[in-house]
Amino acid sequence: METESALYQLMGIRMNGRTNSDGQYQEIIRRSDEYSGRLEELDLPEKVRLLIDRYVSEQNALGSRYGRLAYLLGFPDCKEMLLEKCLPIGTKEKGSEA
Repeated sequence: METESALYQLMGIRMNGRTNSDGQYQEIIRRSDEYSGRLEELDLPEKVRLLIDRYVSEQNALGSRYGRLAYLLGFPDCKEMLLEKCLPIGTKEKGSEA
């Protein structure tokens, strides 16, 4: 799916608006900042800091991708569910043959 599609644009608008007002999301940011500060205080060697940074970045990318896929796949699932509930029984069979 193209990242410039309408669905991706809608996702960006909806997610940015929601995360700014979500208390749990803001609490996670606060805790993350706290841990980041504690890591900085350890004064670890650069090689160790880079390894930790890369690991955390990949874990973030993994979680982010999972969330995006769940969001994007939810649209066709909702569409299918709504069509099944809204269409008369005889219409469903005709529409699925095409």
